[in-house]
Amino acid sequence: MKLLDRTAGVALAAVGIQALMVFAFTAPAAHSAPHKVPLAVSAPAPLRTAIEQRLEQAAPGAFKVREVADDAAARAALTDRTAYGAIVADTQGPRMLVASAAGPTVAAMLTEVGSHLAPSTAGSPAPAVTDVVPAAAKDPHGGAFTSMVLPVVMSSLIGGVLITLKLRRLRDRALAALLFGIGGGLALALLAGHTLAFLPGSYLALTAAVAAPVLAVAGFTTAAASLLGRRGFPLAGLTMMLLANPLSAAASAPELLPTPWGAMGQDLPAGAAATLIRSTAFFHGEGATHATVVLSLWIALSAAMLAAAGLRARRAPVVMPEDVMVTTRTAEPAAI
Repeated sequence: MKLLDRTAGVALAAVGIQALMVFAFTAPAAHSAPHKVPLAVSAPAPLRTAIEQRLEQAAPGAFKVREVADDAAARAALTDRTAYGAIVADTQGPRMLVASAAGPTVAAMLTEVGSHLAPSTAGSPAPAVTDVVPAAAKDPHGGAFTSMVLPVVMSSLIGGVLITLKLRRLRDRALAALLFGIGGGLALALLAGHTLAFLPGSYLALTAAVAAPVLAVAGFTTAAASLLGRRGFPLAGLTMMLLANPLSAAASAPELLPTPWGAMGQDLPAGAAATLIRSTAFFHGEGATHATVVLSLWIALSAAMLAAAGLRARRAPVVMPEDVMVTTRTAEPAAI
C-alpha cells in the first residue's frame, strides 16, 4: 500500500510540474495585449491631436505617444529604440514607420493600426509602410531569433548543472563557468551570425552579447547548487525556465505582456538576453543599457554566492575520516 501511495504521489507531482510549465509558458501569450507601446507621431497640431484621440479611443492605454519634429526625428526614435513605430503626416502624405527587427509582432500590429488610422484622420489612402530597421533577410519574421532564446537559457542551465556535478572545488567551478560563457558566446555567435546568418552585426559584439546571458544562467545555477546543495538546482530551474523564459518577450515585446510581468521579465536573464542580443545585432547597441546592467548584476550575484559558499566551507569544522581517527586512538598511550 505504501508503494502504491508513493507511486501515485510521484505521478501527481509530475502532473503538477507539467501543468505549471504549460501554464507558465502559455499564460503570457494568452493575455497578450499592448500596454503603453512607445509610438512617435509627427504631424501638424490639429492632426496630431486627432491621431492621439483615435488611438486612445480604439485602444485605451495601448500606446504611449510622444511628439517628434519630422521624419528624420521619427526614424531616429526607431533606430535608438525609444519607439517601436511612428506615424508621420506631412506634405508627402501620411505614412507609418516600423522596425520589424525590434519585434515582428509589434511591427505587424502597428501596420494594422496605421492602415485604419490614417484614412479617417487625413482623408487619404492607407499610408505607406516603411520598415526602418528590418529583420534579417534570412529571418524576416523573427522566428529563428525567437527560437534561439529558450535553447540558450536551457543549455546554459544544463551547463551549470554539469559543471557543478563534475567539479568539486569552487574555484574550478567558477573558472569553468567563465570559460563556458566565453566559449558559448563564441560558438553561438558564429552559428547565428554566420552559419545560419539570422543575426547581423559584429561577430565580437555578438559574442559578448551571447556570452553574458550564458555566464549569468550557468553561473547562477552553479552558485545556487554550491551554496544550497542539490536544492539549488530546482531553484535555478524554476527561476530560469518557469519564470524568466515565459516573461522574456523574445517573440513580441515587454509592452505586450500583462503589467507588471513585462517589466519584470526584463530584470531576468532570458528577457535581458533577448533585448541585449537584439539591440546588439540590429541597433548597434542602442537600448541595451538596462539589459547589460541586469545581466551584470546576475553575474555579480552568482560570484557573491560562490564566495559565500567558499567562506562557509572554510569555516566548517574539519571531520577526520574514521580510519584516521581509529589509527590516532590506537597510537595513544594507555591511561595510567
